[in-house]
Amino acid sequence: MKKVIFSILIAGFALNASAQVGIKAGLSFATIAEKGEGFDFDDVENNAIIAPVLGLTFDLNLSDIITIQPELLYTQLGGKNTYNILGTQTVSTYRINYLELPVLAKVTFGNADRTGLGFYLAAGPWIGYALSGKYKGVTTANGSTLLELDRKYTFDDADDTGRLNYGMIGAVGLSFGKAVLDVRYNYGFNNLLDNDADNDNDNSPVLQTRGVALTLGYTF
Repeated sequence: MKKVIFSILIAGFALNASAQVGIKAGLSFATIAEKGEGFDFDDVENNAIIAPVLGLTFDLNLSDIITIQPELLYTQLGGKNTYNILGTQTVSTYRINYLELPVLAKVTFGNADRTGLGFYLAAGPWIGYALSGKYKGVTTANGSTLLELDRKYTFDDADDTGRLNYGMIGAVGLSFGKAVLDVRYNYGFNNLLDNDADNDNDNSPVLQTRGVALTLGYTF
């Protein structure tokens, strides 16, 4: 993974003469889809956590309309889930910090010279590498706390949570000269609790990331 990141950075600097390099920052409203033994996705109340997003973008212009946009982002995914089983209520909060590499195909309408107003649509895959994370779970019954867990992810056999994540992104945005306002939906395909990367081969519990992000960027 480190070699991949290094290669992308080198490629970005090498293409600097023909690419528009940008910075972006904003907020993610992240949720997590969860199912396990005795409950399914529909049984879980999903609530969002608010988390930071920041990083670099590289717009490789194929024409005035079509752009390939690799990005290197720091983002936090996770969520706050509530479910009820046999008279108990469990609230689980997940926060996982990722180094994320999206590669988007972008179609832009207007603002080709970066002096006016433009609109774009974008979509593409992403892969994420977990840097760190933490989980907090509280189980209660009749107002009394039965169990409370607070732990950090080690991404090994101790917590059976994989570092790699991947999915698809769909985005829309507005550009005002060199400034860019971007809204996107991030859909995670991978089951973080299934380390063999086959999400359909067993009855393991399932955690899959989701998120809506709003960022403001600037291209140089």
